[in-house]
Amino acid sequence: MAMQMQDLQALYIHKLQDIYSAEQQALDLMEQSVGLAQTPELQQGIRLHIAQTREQIQRLDQIFGKLGEQPGNETCEGMQGIVQEAQKLMRQPASPEVLEAGMIACQQAVEHYEIAGYGTARTYAELLGDQEAARLLDQTLEEEKATDEKLSQIARQVNVEALNA
Repeated sequence: MAMQMQDLQALYIHKLQDIYSAEQQALDLMEQSVGLAQTPELQQGIRLHIAQTREQIQRLDQIFGKLGEQPGNETCEGMQGIVQEAQKLMRQPASPEVLEAGMIACQQAVEHYEIAGYGTARTYAELLGDQEAARLLDQTLEEEKATDEKLSQIARQVNVEALNA
């Protein structure tokens, strides 16, 4: 039975717990998919984002610690759906180029979900006067946006290769 959310603070903690679960799931997905990437830029990009995601999880741990809260064991169902879509795609028989194009699309769906979550959490932190958390959340938000942009650049090349496959 979930606790009733009475105020913005409770909603903020719920959002942080949701993001924490989302990050854990995203990390698992990247670890599963990195070996399927053929394009060096994509493989390198995934490896880099795996390391970055571990740092982002540490930032969340820091925020939970300061709030005296736990990440909890809620499963983020939004991310679960995105991850299941990606796993389904990775099981499909496909040419390497087409698989990569699909993987990038799935990874961007992950990034967009995280961008939405971190943007909301940062806004809540600001409203609640937690400048330190807002700064940490903003740092991660900017990293997620940069990753999304990098994926878009790689997709421009990979999508053309998929078109010609």
